Amino acid sequence: MSALFKEKQCAVQTLGARRIASAVLLVIVLGVVFYSSFAMGIITLKITDSGALLGEPLYAKYSSIALHRIGEGDKTGWIELINVTGTYDLSSLRDTTETVFRSRITIGRYDKIRYTLVEATAVLNASKVKLSIKQAAVTLELNLVIAFGEERILLVDFKTDSTKARINRVYENSPTVTVLK
Repeated sequence: MSALFKEKQCAVQTLGARRIASAVLLVIVLGVVFYSSFAMGIITLKITDSGALLGEPLYAKYSSIALHRIGEGDKTGWIELINVTGTYDLSSLRDTTETVFRSRITIGRYDKIRYTLVEATAVLNASKVKLSIKQAAVTLELNLVIAFGEERILLVDFKTDSTKARINRVYENSPTVTVLK
């Protein structure tokens, strides 16, 4: 009986070792497959407006800020970062920046940022005047790599033509995006 017991004990140990090896292998495979879904970095978006003139306020309301993953379709590759609408006094952003958001984002390479200009308003002679918008949907090219645990800071400079906004009552800008870090 002792030999039979030893034989069963050896078989159980072999089976246990196989289960452990299978479990470890399964964890490795799942880690490789799902790593990019769980690996996160941090993205911070700051704004400025080097074209805005000091003086009466010029307000712009933006929403739907998103980044596009390299290699994905134009309709499916967008990752929405923020969908709430924020209003910013561009004339107060001439020599400073304002943080719009700081958020976790899936690691990867991104090639575009887009946002929507919802509304533009100027204060002229103490009265708010709604401006027509030349281009509501804005998409800017960029080269951004988000790595695990790293923070990247984007700076969007709206470069608003304040003079045209106040004279022609049309909101025009030539925005640029820069990866600061």
